[in-house]
Amino acid sequence: MKNKLFNNSAIVVFILIEIITFCRINEVKVDAASNGWINVDNSWRYYSGPDIDTGWTQYKGHWYYLDDKGLIETGWIKNEGKWYYLDPSSGKMITGWIEDKGKWHYLNSSGEMKVGWLEDDGNLYYLDNYGVMVKDVYIDSYYLNKNGQGHRDDKRR
Repeated sequence: MKNKLFNNSAIVVFILIEIITFCRINEVKVDAASNGWINVDNSWRYYSGPDIDTGWTQYKGHWYYLDDKGLIETGWIKNEGKWYYLDPSSGKMITGWIEDKGKWHYLNSSGEMKVGWLEDDGNLYYLDNYGVMVKDVYIDSYYLNKNGQGHRDDKRR
């Protein structure tokens, strides 16, 4: 019984030593004066002092989203019930029209994906519940052409 207890205690101590060693080897040293992006294991983190930033972070006029570990997000993300698109290579929040997998989406000035009717540059568009611009279809009394631009068709009333 004593041997089994000793063996189990030795295993626990060994595991604790391994965890502490791993954490120290992988620890990122950031002093209070540190500001900016730091690459850790091929992932980018943003520091504004000794702590890792998380959530929305603005840097040089661009918005980025950092997960709960401080890692930069890319592509589509859902935050507080709203969809955003972050550039796949840089992580910058995108606004305006984007084409993703052959489908057009519109992201307003806050970066939120738009759904429903949209007036842009004097043209009327409709974006479905997934934010995809619809084309070549009638919605209400509007015909949306092959470019997605809506034109009122009073004959459809």
